[in-house]
Parts: sequence; structure tokens; C-alpha cells
Amino acid sequence: MRCSRISAVAVVVTSMSLFAGNAAAQETAARRDGCQAVWVTAPTFGKPAPRFRKPLNFSAAEVLDLEFQVLIRPDLLAGRSLELKILTPKGHLYQTLALPAPSDPDAAPQRRSRYRTVTARLPVAGTTIVNNSLYGAWKAEAYLAGERNACAKARSFVINP
Repeated sequence: MRCSRISAVAVVVTSMSLFAGNAAAQETAARRDGCQAVWVTAPTFGKPAPRFRKPLNFSAAEVLDLEFQVLIRPDLLAGRSLELKILTPKGHLYQTLALPAPSDPDAAPQRRSRYRTVTARLPVAGTTIVNNSLYGAWKAEAYLAGERNACAKARSFVINP
């Protein structure tokens, strides 16, 4: 009888932990579904920023600043702000950029899209990045205000001298 009680308790504990793990995975998936992607580009001396630059390697001697674009569902931004955390090659927070909400889709006649693009810039030339040789692999992570988990997969990029 004692063995069956222990087995029953083990089954209950195991099923509860599986349920909790599944709920956490669904919650994380739902949050990550909010932001589609984080892109990093760099306009170079008067030329527009290339849309898809691979690999994401940038020369500090060639770029004045980096442009970050986050694709996000507009309904997630209702009454909330979006932050982009920029992490140094050693994983330290370099700067948090507040991203402005995209314009109201009903304000201008345009095709309704599932996602909106929100853009911010990070200066490179003449900053601590160049002055302290903070070269290497950086990361950009997008967060909805008040959330602990990023809403999209972190985007890695490299800044070279």
C-alpha cells in the first residue's frame, strides 16, 4: 500500500511539472511570436542601408551609425513601449534604446500588414565603441516594456575596427 501511495504521488508531481513546463513554453512562444525579427543594418556614407546584409559584419571606419529594425505586431504596442538592449562583446549592457511606436495604420491609407517596422539608430563613429576599441560580436535584444523575456530571438552582429 505504501508503495502505491509513493507511485501515485510521483505521478501527480511529474504531471504537474510537465504541465508547468508546457505552460511556460507556451508563454515564451507567445511572447516570441510578438516580434518577428530584429535586423541590423548600416548606411555607409550617403548610401541607404542595405536591407539584408550577411554576414552582419560592420567596419567602424566605414559606418557612422547602425540602424536597428524590429518587426512587431501592432496590437502588442498598444499602451506599451519597446526597448532594444545592446550588449557588448563581453555581454555587458552598452545601451538601451527606446523605440518609437510605429505610426497608426489607420492614419494613412496603406496595406494592412501583420507586422510593423520600428527603427532606432546607434551612433558608432566617435563613441565609446571606437574610443575604447569595443570590437567583436555584439547582440541586440528586443523587449516589450515590463517583460523579462525578449520578444524575438537576439540578433548578433560584429563591429570591426
